[in-house]
Amino acid sequence: MKLKRMSVALGIGGLALALTGCVVTSVYPFYFAKDVVFDPTSLGVWVNKDSTKEQWKFEREDAGASEDAGARAYRFTYTDGQKSSVAQAHLFKLQDETFLDLFTSECGEAGMFPMIPSHVLVRVTRTGSALRLAVLDYDWLGKLLEQKPKALRHHVTLVGRDRWLVLTAGTKELQRFVLRHLHTKAAWEEETELQSMSAPPATKN
Repeated sequence: MKLKRMSVALGIGGLALALTGCVVTSVYPFYFAKDVVFDPTSLGVWVNKDSTKEQWKFEREDAGASEDAGARAYRFTYTDGQKSSVAQAHLFKLQDETFLDLFTSECGEAGMFPMIPSHVLVRVTRTGSALRLAVLDYDWLGKLLEQKPKALRHHVTLVGRDRWLVLTAGTKELQRFVLRHLHTKAAWEEETELQSMSAPPATKN
């Protein structure tokens, strides 16, 4: 049995489909408070350059939380037509690379029992007024862990005839794994490019 893409059942299912059709989910965050940064230029509404009905909105999260990183969190809303998903987002740095950790405690629409709150890792590359986003590739990771189960702590849940992969490694182990595969092309193969709606229009020469 192959690992099943179960992202549609999660609260950020719409985001999953917008990126690559599936995402790797983790029980623990991918960042420590010391890693978190806040970039005010990321605030506002961004649109998928290939589909303007997809909007990605970043707002400043209410900083009432006691944790150190709370004051630097974003409220992230993904909208696709009439459907929307909301998550808390933390922008953070690992070495010279920038990432987003998206977290949701919303339950999906799969039934009466709530889903497990999940963290999703998104790699971010800024190019002028554009953002290029890439998630850790689910199929690549699934194949790697089938061959090397001890490469990263995880749990595989059987749902009917399908298997659902969830990472259970702690933050330190997650970061070591991500850094080890920063330059593994297959791990970050698909990208979504966003354009800022507040960017000035291009000028003609």
